[in-house]
Amino acid sequence: MDHNEVKMWINDYLDLYLYAKSMNDYLWQQEIIEKLQNSLNEIRGYFH
Repeated sequence: MDHNEVKMWINDYLDLYLYAKSMNDYLWQQEIIEKLQNSLNEIRGYFH
């Protein structure tokens, strides 16, 4: 996964987060945040 793919992936998840927020789905928002945090830690390890 290159930097552009990572940016697109993050952007997609942020869009999902905003959609969940617009639906007042707090649980889904938390799941998305957790997925982003876990995945970003893995991605950081990949690029370092």
